[in-house]
Amino acid sequence: MKKLIIALALLSTIACGKDGALNPLAANNCEKAAAEYEKVLTTWSKDPSNKANCEAFKKALTEIIKDCSVYTAIQRKAYEDQLKQLTCD
Repeated sequence: MKKLIIALALLSTIACGKDGALNPLAANNCEKAAAEYEKVLTTWSKDPSNKANCEAFKKALTEIIKDCSVYTAIQRKAYEDQLKQLTCD
């Protein structure tokens, strides 16, 4: 689980960095999504058993996938599949 979180954090940071977005109009949304993702990830990592933190993490990851245009359809599908497998019980 930690490897998945670290990999997703790294990919979102690279993909949503100031130079990373392919669509200049979406760059601002991508940067906002990345900042929110990093904040939520930090909070969730401190208390991974907290359901609200988990749900916030899933929402932030969904926003990253939606707002950052550098992902291919295959990458998006892989992240969406991982989101489906992540339970917040």
